[in-house]
Amino acid sequence: MHLVGGMSLSFFILGSLYVRALGGTETVIGLVLGLGTAASVAARPRVGALLDRVGRRRMLLWGNGLNALSYLPFLGIGTIGVPLVVWTAVHDVLWGMLFASYFTFAADLVPAERRAEGIAVFGIFGMATNGLAPMLGEQIIARAGFSAFFVTAALFGAAAFVITVVAVEEPVRAASPATAGSGVIRAMAEVVRHGGLGFVLTATGLLGACINAAFVFVAPFTRNLGLEQAAPFFAAYSGSSIAIRLLGRRVADRLGPHRIAIPAFALYAAGLTALRLMPAPGILVAAGAACGLGHGTLFPVLGAVTVTRTPTRLHGTAVSMVTAVLDLGGMIGTPLCGLLAHRFGYPAMFATMAVGSVCGLVLMIADRRARR
Repeated sequence: MHLVGGMSLSFFILGSLYVRALGGTETVIGLVLGLGTAASVAARPRVGALLDRVGRRRMLLWGNGLNALSYLPFLGIGTIGVPLVVWTAVHDVLWGMLFASYFTFAADLVPAERRAEGIAVFGIFGMATNGLAPMLGEQIIARAGFSAFFVTAALFGAAAFVITVVAVEEPVRAASPATAGSGVIRAMAEVVRHGGLGFVLTATGLLGACINAAFVFVAPFTRNLGLEQAAPFFAAYSGSSIAIRLLGRRVADRLGPHRIAIPAFALYAAGLTALRLMPAPGILVAAGAACGLGHGTLFPVLGAVTVTRTPTRLHGTAVSMVTAVLDLGGMIGTPLCGLLAHRFGYPAMFATMAVGSVCGLVLMIADRRARR
């Protein structure tokens, strides 16, 4: 389910090329995709409450089904305007709903003492699509255009819905209603207060900004340089993320999150900095590999820390929060990146986001000291 649904979601990594094809500049790309992310972030607290109240399976059914349908309106959009912004926002809300639902479902299924490992392995099936979907998507766009691209994404979403109907059952540990009798905001505040998660969530937001800088702007950057494909970056990104999760899946639970997260933020910063050297040979792949190693390590570690420090009855709220904060970073970072790229060029923008990754490293050092 995660693999097929992830293919549908990851097609939208190339959404920046669609906005560009409609005549959008880097600033417009940042605004359109940033507004979509903003809608997703705004909806995430309610998603967390629903996950804990109505259950994981029902949310997966609705999310996978509606995600498939959300691609179809793009077939009738031919200009930049309100319809493009609205349907991008609708799609991103459903994307965030599925993202939170997938990982809450996974957190319910794995033992607490191996949570980072479990989330990492589960995430492999979604991370693989970050390489596969852009490769397939670029081929479809080149040969058949964006209409075929959106139809293919919808078909993958429909397949995920069918798999959910046939094969997914409600986890036993998801049965307890988490936020019944308390407001969503109160539940979120309890998650932060109970776990002392201020530094961790802020670092997660910075990671989200860095991820969006790579996912949204590497493809148009390659086009500006005269390169025909950005797929090598995403293939290296996905491949290195999968490799680190397979080979090091138990390391985070054994060594602790901080020993893993601090160098991982440094790796992501190195990958973004390397993009400044484009179009030198091999840089696109090397940068993708470094960023992928950082992402493949950081998301399961930061997610596991958040869930581990949260009471079981609030796990849906906790996972929705950490994914919402990740997207909040993207919401703020994407328009900023678009503006920086438009005004100062892509190299300056990627260097700025590398500094943001270093700030995430500093925050994890501060969290380690606070926990001691």
